[in-house]
Amino acid sequence: MSRRDGIIIRRTNTKERILEESLRLFSTLGYNAVGVEMIAAAVNVTPPSLYKHFKGKQEILEEIVNRAEENYHRHLIPVVNFTDEEINDFDIDRFTKIVMSQIENLLHDNVIKSVRKLFIIEQYRNERIRMMHIKNTFENNEERAFIFFSKLIRVRSNKADVDIIHLAKLVCYPIISVIDRCYCDPDFEKEGLTFIRDHVRYIWRNYFE
Repeated sequence: MSRRDGIIIRRTNTKERILEESLRLFSTLGYNAVGVEMIAAAVNVTPPSLYKHFKGKQEILEEIVNRAEENYHRHLIPVVNFTDEEINDFDIDRFTKIVMSQIENLLHDNVIKSVRKLFIIEQYRNERIRMMHIKNTFENNEERAFIFFSKLIRVRSNKADVDIIHLAKLVCYPIISVIDRCYCDPDFEKEGLTFIRDHVRYIWRNYFE
């Protein structure tokens, strides 16, 4: 196993190496600047060998994004799968610990980090990637937050008139912004995590106490 630019490169099968080297190149140089020949050279295979695994770099990109989404889901499964009984036992400290654990997992996942960097680089140059960015960075996270807070409101809150869609956005957007800043400014991480912790506790005090 080796490491390049913070991305773990596993010397496993050729398909995995293609995905990992492609992600490294896409997130460093930009999607349009990277060709199949460049990816093949990085993996030390010929272009025809690469085409045995993928039809082209668009298919590679789609597989990378799918892997990042799988990582998101894996990190956040505990949040959306809590039972009513477990949620009923939450207090502000338990709630904060659960959410912060998920945030730190996301923040230090190198695949997610590199895909987000790629999205930011390419969102104004590539319409397909812009739409992937909207779906994976915003819409999917809002949907997960909506599911989680729907359960919390139903089990824990006396506020019958809460707009859960608005609450999901209220929670998500500051966290997304802080994570993006941490990716581009690692020195901000301590301050950013403190802000997210305070933000999460503010949400609990105002909606669930």
